[in-house]
Amino acid sequence: MRFYAVRTEAIQRTHQALQQLDQRLHGPRNPSRVLRVATFYGHLQCHADAQGAVCVGLRQLAAAWHLQRHQLRDDLRDLQALGWLHYSTGAGGVQIQLHPPELAAPTAAAKPAGTRVEPEVLDADLISRFCAAYHQHKPQSWPAYSPRGAALASRLRRAIRHAGSAEAFWGVMAHALRAMPDFWRTTYPQGRSGPECAAVLFHADRGNAGLGPELWHVFTWAAGHGSRGATGAEEAQAAESELQRADRLLLWDGHRWRGQGEEALYLPPREKQRLAELLEAAGQGVAGTAAQQYGAAAEA
Repeated sequence: MRFYAVRTEAIQRTHQALQQLDQRLHGPRNPSRVLRVATFYGHLQCHADAQGAVCVGLRQLAAAWHLQRHQLRDDLRDLQALGWLHYSTGAGGVQIQLHPPELAAPTAAAKPAGTRVEPEVLDADLISRFCAAYHQHKPQSWPAYSPRGAALASRLRRAIRHAGSAEAFWGVMAHALRAMPDFWRTTYPQGRSGPECAAVLFHADRGNAGLGPELWHVFTWAAGHGSRGATGAEEAQAAESELQRADRLLLWDGHRWRGQGEEALYLPPREKQRLAELLEAAGQGVAGTAAQQYGAAAEA
């Protein structure tokens, strides 16, 4: 039997990347966790096909590695937040598309207090998070997106300034990708690349070109009308918070939805159905399971 060690450089890269997630980190950041995440990503690379796609069963892998399944799920969430992969759950297991760190924008290393962080590092971190959000919320008709430079960063910064904060913008973006008009969902992506589709978010319709970010598609789609305004951003951010709550309270086990934690035990069936349907709309589980699983109990 031959054992393959994870490269020291990979462990250091993983440590630096997890440090940058800060408050967005799902799991701990201790040394053993860093080694586990690096090993997990190496395992996925080893089993992925030539296009970087791989399907795993978290239950079986957790049992084989003597871990709790939620630990591997936390690892997946953090790796997706880094932009190193995108995953979705289904009846056959967890479908994963890898975006190796060498292709994704490099993650900024942790800096001592008072140290100036170079703008290009901050740009890379922005693009990495954009890539993760794009793959999490895009419609299935839009192709995958692999960032290849920092040209997008300036538009991201303008969009964030217009939204009021980074967190507000990520909420707006998630809402926009789920609420885009049918033309952009079905007709436009035909024959288009990932970068071409991603760029559409930061352009306006022809008649509004050059009038500023308030008319960019990312804001008009999120607001549901021609001018975004502060209310549209707040509503989109609230929608994103609901999705995060659903992800915290419900878990797809490969066949059905299961509650997580004490709070989930006291949720009425109608609320469980609503939260599960949010997750299904975001690409998790199998569409229609929520209505079938909770519908009868909710109507009783």
